[in-house]
Amino acid sequence: MATIEQALKFPFARIKRLFYWLWILIPIFGWFAFSGYIMRIIQSVIKGKYKQAPKFGKFWPNFILGIYVFILSAVIGIVIMPVSFLQFAGPFGFIAYYAVIIYISFIAPIMFIQLAEKESLTHAFNVVRAHKIVFGNFKEYIIVVLQQLAVAIVLLIASIPIITLIFTLPAMSYSKNYLYARFYRNVKKKPKY
Repeated sequence: MATIEQALKFPFARIKRLFYWLWILIPIFGWFAFSGYIMRIIQSVIKGKYKQAPKFGKFWPNFILGIYVFILSAVIGIVIMPVSFLQFAGPFGFIAYYAVIIYISFIAPIMFIQLAEKESLTHAFNVVRAHKIVFGNFKEYIIVVLQQLAVAIVLLIASIPIITLIFTLPAMSYSKNYLYARFYRNVKKKPKY
C-alpha cells in the first residue's frame, strides 16, 4: 500500500511535469488532452512506475482518452441528476439521496481507473466489478480515502502563499490518482478480480 509520503513525493519528482496542467488553457482541446494525461498517470502507476509522473506523450492519444473521460463523467453526472430530486422527497428521500451520492463517490474513482487500464468505456462502465473492488477491500479503500484527504490538507496548507497554487493544485490531482491507482494495483493482484 502506498504511503502519504510517497503520494506527496510523486508529483514533485519531476517538477516540470506539474506544468502539464497548462494544457487546460487551450479551450476544449487542452481540457481533453490534460484529462487523458491524468489517465496516463494512472496507467503508469498500475504498471508499477511509482517514482514520477510520466511524460505527457503524444497530444492526440491523450485527447482521445480525454474524450472517454468526458463521456464517463457525463454519464455519472446524468445518473446523479435525477437522484438529486430524492433530497426533496422527505426524510427517507434525503437519506436515499446521500446514500447514492456516497456510493457513487466510492465507485467512481475505480471506474476511472478501469477506463485508464484498458482505454475502454465498456471496461470503465463495469459497475459490478468496481463495486466488488471497493467493497471487497473496504478497509484498505477507506485507508486510501483518508490518505488522499491527508495529502489534500498538506497541499492546501502548502498553498497558503497563493503563488504555490500553480504547484499544489495539479499535485493534488496527481497524488490522488497515484493513491487510487496503487490501491487498484494491489487489489488486482488478488485472483478474484
